[in-house]
Amino acid sequence: MYWKPHIIRLTEGPSARAGKIDALFYPPLAEETIAAWESEKGHRLPEEIRSYLLQSNGLEAQCGTIWPVLPFEQWEFIYDECTAPHPWLRFGETKDFRYLLSLGHSPSVYRHAIFGSDEEFFAGNFGDYLEKVFRNEA
Repeated sequence: MYWKPHIIRLTEGPSARAGKIDALFYPPLAEETIAAWESEKGHRLPEEIRSYLLQSNGLEAQCGTIWPVLPFEQWEFIYDECTAPHPWLRFGETKDFRYLLSLGHSPSVYRHAIFGSDEEFFAGNFGDYLEKVFRNEA
């Protein structure tokens, strides 16, 4: 998928315009950087988000108040076998929520209130997550 044109179309929707949710992209991440991370962590990134990173290492919106995709260097790999059978990636953030990508059996996106304790299901995949962000549901 070509993410930039898709996301630019999302910024033109009525909710994105009303919320002034724009998109600022960053230079792409090198394939070698992703491969090295995957080798170090022992987990492969889901294809959707992997393909996104090869096109842009981050996505800033609403003048930096929304980070649908933090720069890869700021992602947090969370793996505590006592609390979850699979690892998570904290990859996005708004003023109220942190967004987590499951590296389990499905690439679902969950959100966690910054001042809360439990994560909740937010989107079935990365593409659906971005659509919700630009519909001002994040």
